[in-house]
Amino acid sequence: MLICMSEASCRNVQDRDAKIVGVQFGMLRLIALFKLLKGLLLLVIAATEIRLLHHDTTRTLINLARVLHVDSDNHYPHGLLAWLLNIDEEELRLLSVGTVMYSTLFSVEGIGLWFARTWAEYLAILSTAGLIPVEFYELMKKASAIKGAILLLNITIVLYLLRRVREHFFRFY
Repeated sequence: MLICMSEASCRNVQDRDAKIVGVQFGMLRLIALFKLLKGLLLLVIAATEIRLLHHDTTRTLINLARVLHVDSDNHYPHGLLAWLLNIDEEELRLLSVGTVMYSTLFSVEGIGLWFARTWAEYLAILSTAGLIPVEFYELMKKASAIKGAILLLNITIVLYLLRRVREHFFRFY
């Protein structure tokens, strides 16, 4: 219950609280969009992996590289192509199943966060925090600005969601 000394001070407190809730809701929506984008990207990757199961992998990958105008002198696409060309059908099937599962997880998180569901905040904390050690290992193995930025973004998301969940918890107790 809100106790105010005057109607004006009560309005000021309510206005301030509304702004805070609006900013927090906007931040939650931004995280939701990030999760949904990751889910969509993984779904596209999974579709590509599944397509590779039923086609000549070598020809499909070379055509894809041409369509995407991949730089032939860049060693990253060469490494990825070499790895994909040496993968057998069973490994590719397992990879595509795992990719679909992660896509589903990120999509469920994103939808739940969009609608400000507390369960989605818990799920996002667990899944994001669970991947931080892997991201840190990858950063230490071969540092890059992108890996560092993603690690920092995910740590920020976890800390923000932990603060929100803590506020929810103490609001009821």
